[in-house]
Amino acid sequence: MQFGSDDLAKYTFLPQAGDFIRLQGVSISDLANQDYIKVIQRAEERVLQAIKDSKNVSSRIDERVVEILSFPVALMLVKSTKLDHLMGRYALAEAIRVETLLKQEKNPKVIEELFRSSLGLELEHSLQGTLPEFRIPISEYVKRSVQFHRDEWKLVNKVAGGGRVFLAQDDLIRLIREEIRSMILQRLKDIKVPKLPENLEQVVKRLIAIAPPPPRSAYTIINVRPEDYPPCVRHSLDMLEKGENVPHYGRFLMATYLLSVGKTVDDIVALFPKAPDFKQSVTRYQVEHLAGLKGGRTRYRVPSCSTLATNNFCFRDPVKCNVITSPLQYPSKISPIGMRVSGKEETRRGPASTKASPEPKERRKKRGWMKTQR
Repeated sequence: MQFGSDDLAKYTFLPQAGDFIRLQGVSISDLANQDYIKVIQRAEERVLQAIKDSKNVSSRIDERVVEILSFPVALMLVKSTKLDHLMGRYALAEAIRVETLLKQEKNPKVIEELFRSSLGLELEHSLQGTLPEFRIPISEYVKRSVQFHRDEWKLVNKVAGGGRVFLAQDDLIRLIREEIRSMILQRLKDIKVPKLPENLEQVVKRLIAIAPPPPRSAYTIINVRPEDYPPCVRHSLDMLEKGENVPHYGRFLMATYLLSVGKTVDDIVALFPKAPDFKQSVTRYQVEHLAGLKGGRTRYRVPSCSTLATNNFCFRDPVKCNVITSPLQYPSKISPIGMRVSGKEETRRGPASTKASPEPKERRKKRGWMKTQR
């Protein structure tokens, strides 16, 4: 099917939107003209919304051409700031905007074509009584649902048949938000920005002035060499360094591990400003909860290597990880506080209330540890 201008105004990341822009014959130098003042204003507005609240962004599909043209201009503005953490935040804001619009989409053919052309995923739409209206291959569902840890996302709790999983529209769209975010972020990283007209340079300066300052390096904050940490923890820290969304289990692992080796709540909270969905008050409460300072006053243990593998967050070193069963046993120059590690055994010296991870289901549901907005 062919996307109309209404569709392209909503889903401006589509390749067909790029084709539409090329047909308009707009060059970078043209953006200095007053004819494009609305485009520049809308592009700046998109970025400002991402800075202020990436979860509450708007669309202007009533002005189709302005909305379509403003997206690549916004990309250029963000890239020109040279702020990596702003790139991550903007990509998340655009992904949330697309998610909201897709959940409101009334034409299933648009959804099917968007999945096929942008994600390479063949989607089936079929109304069969009380069954959810969309179906995707089980393998595609499992690959994407692994980032979620609530019970309703487990395959056993979904309707499946004929090698496919049945999904309601809202669940289907939420399933691919992270892919859209990654797609937009990669486009930001790949874009080559030419010399901008003076009016756009002024916009870039305004954005830099209002944007949060670049966070310090994670390894500088915790004052340790990367090689001293097990690969799973290092992977989480590296994702933060790149401004990427660390999945739930990566955040849980990183916080419990750092607490176990003597890092403070302040140390850990200071690592997260580069995360696209960062909110300091929420992050602090969640870290304090894991440290046993909030909620049920239970301090949570570092997940075992087998648990990390089950949750697809194990990145084994073939030599150093060969004989360990917990990240705390990884051979390094840092000594876990309150731990005695000998061979494959570990003993925690501390209050008897310390629990193993993962915690009971009822507490896990109440706690909602560091979930990205799911």
